[in-house]
Amino acid sequence: MKQPPAPPQLAAEGQYRQTFRQGEAVLLTASARWPRFREDAPGLKRINRYYDALADRWQKRWEGPLLARAKAACGPETPPWQADMTFTVTLFTPELFSLYLDITEDTGGRRPHRLRLGDTWHIPSGVPLTLRELLPRQRWWRRPVLAEVRRQIGARTSAGEAVYYEGWLSLVSRRFSPDRFYLTENGPVLFYPPETIAPPLEGFPTFPLSALLASQEEKTGEGAEIPKEVAVS
Repeated sequence: MKQPPAPPQLAAEGQYRQTFRQGEAVLLTASARWPRFREDAPGLKRINRYYDALADRWQKRWEGPLLARAKAACGPETPPWQADMTFTVTLFTPELFSLYLDITEDTGGRRPHRLRLGDTWHIPSGVPLTLRELLPRQRWWRRPVLAEVRRQIGARTSAGEAVYYEGWLSLVSRRFSPDRFYLTENGPVLFYPPETIAPPLEGFPTFPLSALLASQEEKTGEGAEIPKEVAVS
């Protein structure tokens, strides 16, 4: 029996780590991890270039504006600032690669600044896939997505599992971005930044959209079709 193709291999991940000092005082420690593929196929080269450039942009920020702010804030009682970028792979097949990256900057305030980025790639072409491409095809595709988010929030609040801001019904649509998602074997997962629809203690509120795929399968016998060929400009 013919074996399915294996996914490309991730090389030793890209890494960066620096400690910045002023005399004996540590001003800032910065570290980053990002994915890198071993193969040299065109699609994989594009993905590698994207994450190398992303890591480079954050390194320049930390070595430039953030370090300058750390120097200005330095004092006898000032704790060192910290900055880091990490990643978590959520799906890895011969055709698809998805992950999210968490970037954190702790400057000694009440709470660190946190940013999450989600990416889903068509590996052979090295082209990112959109949320719309991964959901059942319909013209008004955002409406069922937002309805599913509201359904999950309603269930969670009723069960006492989570706390959301009082105006979450409208905030869900106002703070929605189709770029904030990643893909798992069960389907897309949507997320919101901290303090947009829920208090800080809830972190990044996440909402699996697998129910939308299951609903489509019940209606047509088919789920959303993952693009097999993606045009590359």
